[in-house]
Amino acid sequence: MITKDNITGIILSGGKSSRMGTDKGFLSLNGKFFTQHVIDALRPLVSEIIIVSNNSDYDIFNQRRIQDIITDAGPVAGIASGLKSSKTDYNLVLSCDIPLITLEVLQLLIDNATNEFDIIQIESQGKTMPLVALYKSTCKEKFIKLLNEDERRLRFAVNQCKVKTVTLPLEWAKSVMNVNTPEELKQLKMTIHIKYFGQIAEVTQIEEETIEHDKATVSEFIKSLTLKYPSLKQKDFKVAQNKALVSNETILTGEEIAILPPFAGG
Repeated sequence: MITKDNITGIILSGGKSSRMGTDKGFLSLNGKFFTQHVIDALRPLVSEIIIVSNNSDYDIFNQRRIQDIITDAGPVAGIASGLKSSKTDYNLVLSCDIPLITLEVLQLLIDNATNEFDIIQIESQGKTMPLVALYKSTCKEKFIKLLNEDERRLRFAVNQCKVKTVTLPLEWAKSVMNVNTPEELKQLKMTIHIKYFGQIAEVTQIEEETIEHDKATVSEFIKSLTLKYPSLKQKDFKVAQNKALVSNETILTGEEIAILPPFAGG
């Protein structure tokens, strides 16, 4: 069993963010920078968090920041830099542009670690994700050697190691979503208009509100609502999206949501 004392969190924040037009680590979701969301997911599982960035602005997160051993050499250099500075055998390596990352996904990586493999990476919707992965520190020698040979391709570097790929359940896919463009950020920050009826409105003390959300399914949305309005946990209610009753597994689309007491809507 791998304990947190033998795991370091490494956040790669050195990208140019050319498609976004601004540093993605400082984009905001639900009042927190993307980087802080990643830190919060890592913190329960690791002994230390390292941010790999040449930008001193990242010092506001109060984590150890290191610079790339080779500048402008992409994620291969970022990973090599983090592994070189790590004091532990295992390292959770994440890019800074996955603000929905969860502790459950990271624990899945740890649970799949064995002595046989150097890297445990996530696969989601048919795409492997070497920047949502668990790396052994021993990978650094191969990565540094490739850098010295002017090799910059991350997937090529990963494939020089012994790799295990773990397929993510479909319902967790959004948790590893990369936000690379303003359009993807807009999608992430989808707003929904909620109407509360009958007994539900008595609990919320309002009849309607518009909120920004990052939840994929009705079930996740309900969970966030009960955090905001704890008394809803004691209430039975139905959910309608665009005037049609929906199940907990339904994907939210950003349309109007109605929260209905049991007697309403049939």
